[in-house]
Amino acid sequence: MPTRTASRRLATAAIAVGASAAILAPTAHAADASEIAAKKPAKLTVASYQAYLKKQKTPEAKKALKGFGALTKGQQATFVQDLQNRKIYEALLGQVEGRIGQPRTVVDPHNSEVRFVTKASTSVGKDKRRTTTVRFTVTEEIFKIPVTAETISIAYPTAGNGPKRATATAKVANVNAAIAVTHNRVSVKGYGAQTYWSAEPQVASFGKAAYKKEHVLGSKVTYRASLTNNED
Repeated sequence: MPTRTASRRLATAAIAVGASAAILAPTAHAADASEIAAKKPAKLTVASYQAYLKKQKTPEAKKALKGFGALTKGQQATFVQDLQNRKIYEALLGQVEGRIGQPRTVVDPHNSEVRFVTKASTSVGKDKRRTTTVRFTVTEEIFKIPVTAETISIAYPTAGNGPKRATATAKVANVNAAIAVTHNRVSVKGYGAQTYWSAEPQVASFGKAAYKKEHVLGSKVTYRASLTNNED
């Protein structure tokens, strides 16, 4: 049966970005370094989030823009507050296990408007190697609108006498303007794969960066996968 695990919070150092002041003329006062330093916006607003979505060209952004526009003003305000809430992103966790051929979906409510959806699916190819693929995704939804989905997939042969080499990929679908989410190299060992996700703040209100680890392990008959917070 699917289970969900909790993970301890990660503490990481914030990176301060500075710039030196420029002297414009002999009689001019030097600019205040704090004024010309590169700064992130203080917080995400309803207007800035709508502008962000309109600039995106992805299907996910178009879907989010349509759904966001259908919310009440109060719901929109709550939506953007949730986007920049680091504790909510930290709570985006998932763990699942099952048999090949049996998909799993787990929906975990976080509060009245936020829920986390964990999905795992498998397929077995008709090739001679009977290549099996396991795909695992954990998605944060606000008012049932997907905002961040982190996915890892692994494919491996389960028949024949050739090399038992697996391949894996990871991808993210993110329309949370408060964070930029990227992953490092996807490492593969046997029929297992993992990657590390980095959520870098795009607004000061989010606070420190947050990091996660996503892992998937398959076999001829079973699989298991998880998304956890990662500690340094």
